[in-house]
Amino acid sequence: MRIFILALCLCLQLAVAAAANIPLMPIRDLRPGMQGIGKTVIQGDTIEEFNVEILGVQGSEATGYSVFVRLYGDLIEKTGGVAQGMSGSPVYVDGRLVGAVAFGKVFNDPHYCFLTPIGRMLSLLDEPKSLPADWLPQGTALQAGGFTEYGLSYLQEKLAPLGLEAVSAVGVGQGSGKALEPGSAVGASILQGDMTLGALGTVTWTDDKGNVLAFGHPFMQRGKSNIFMTKAWVLGVVPNMQSSYKVGNMGEPIGTFTQDRSSGIGGSQGKLPTTIPLFITVNDTGRSQGASMRLEVVEDERLAPAIVEAAVVNALSKACDRNGGGTARLCFTITGVDSKKQNLSIQRENMFYSSDAILKNVNAELSEAMTILMQNKFEAVQLYGINVEAQLSEQVQVAEIQRVQAAAEKVQAGEKLAIDVTMKPYRGQEFTRTVYFTVPKDHPGGKLALQVRGGSSMAWIMELLRKQQQEGVPAAKKQEQRRTLADYVKSVNKADKNNEIIVDIATGQQQMNANPNAQIPDAGLSGMLAGSPFKQKYPFDFIIDGEGEVSVEVVGK
Repeated sequence: MRIFILALCLCLQLAVAAAANIPLMPIRDLRPGMQGIGKTVIQGDTIEEFNVEILGVQGSEATGYSVFVRLYGDLIEKTGGVAQGMSGSPVYVDGRLVGAVAFGKVFNDPHYCFLTPIGRMLSLLDEPKSLPADWLPQGTALQAGGFTEYGLSYLQEKLAPLGLEAVSAVGVGQGSGKALEPGSAVGASILQGDMTLGALGTVTWTDDKGNVLAFGHPFMQRGKSNIFMTKAWVLGVVPNMQSSYKVGNMGEPIGTFTQDRSSGIGGSQGKLPTTIPLFITVNDTGRSQGASMRLEVVEDERLAPAIVEAAVVNALSKACDRNGGGTARLCFTITGVDSKKQNLSIQRENMFYSSDAILKNVNAELSEAMTILMQNKFEAVQLYGINVEAQLSEQVQVAEIQRVQAAAEKVQAGEKLAIDVTMKPYRGQEFTRTVYFTVPKDHPGGKLALQVRGGSSMAWIMELLRKQQQEGVPAAKKQEQRRTLADYVKSVNKADKNNEIIVDIATGQQQMNANPNAQIPDAGLSGMLAGSPFKQKYPFDFIIDGEGEVSVEVVGK
């Protein structure tokens, strides 16, 4: 039975290859010492050849085979050996396709590498075992086009936990005008538009139906995938002590890579992947400089939050052209639908301040909102678009609450109480503003303690809650309040803002409501953030820090 299945698979692979008019070289026919040629692009879109010597075959039927080879010739001397971006380069012996350049060993002689047999690529099978850690895919470095130096550094921080790295690409948009064929440069991109992010590789195989196989190793090993297939233009090869790599530009999208497996990536030309439109507008108010960017991010729940966050920081960096401290105002809207096609929308506007790294401190809420929507445990979400607007200033727009004073010592239940709040801006003169609190109609009477605080005064609590959630530490609570994705979305939309003054019943008095059926907030830190149902907010053009407390006597009507 096993022999029959193997024979059937081989027949199917031969049939596919025949459709592309490319004869195959089976593993069993390879012998040490055989000479062949490989095809790749090291400049522009011109396919060039290099020499290949077969050294042997490693592996087994169970684990999969790899072909050990030596590359040589004038082209290999120019590139300094096998380079990242040559992955997928087809290798032929006696005119028959053996496989694709795939793996090389870091800090070893770069003339030696492994090929992925074409039989594995044609079926794009998952491999149960991976190569040792020091055998690295030749081509996993992502080419980041349109990124500033600061933006690239931030992007690298975000990609590191995902096992990815990025290098700078010179520009965006130029690609080959030629049709793809074995040996052509090709791009696998997860971000398109005014910025690009993806990997350069080489086409191994094509057919007359527009199907394409490339890389000879995984891009990110996502399995079933949704990745831009793009044209590419190679600017050159950069020598590197660890591993040389091609530098080039991602061209226009021409299709979708739908499979990202251990043996390579595969897809079809024509239909483009599902994406999330992202529009970013940034203004540096001090310099009267701005930047706007239109982007398409692949719809991938693990990658999209990190890419969106890095894209926004890059746009901020491009507009302000500096590092350091300052104040920022960020507005964003994320729209989409849930699994039942019900509309979901997160809309936030907030102010942020940092004394030394404002660019890194603007994105916390956007990142959290993206993560909630795309990585939530309740249901799949389809995002329709993201719109981000930001303003940057070198000024310190922060004010601290100095004093709070109630306008009256006694107040009736249901009445509005005036409270004078005195604040002092950074290096500025004190000023006083009046805010109000409406006393609950069913308050039983007696002492009422009110907390008056700035929205940023509890930022440390919010950060602690995030860390607890990441570490799996449950916050203390009396009852579960958020049971659906819609509940989480609502909590994000209603969350306190740094530039607000919040007036609420002081912690410890929130259960004094006379109505036994009234909703009681969660206990613990999450309850402190949520506050009581009677909480009132007042926005200002400053980030408000500090807090105070007033007490009044509530009398019955």
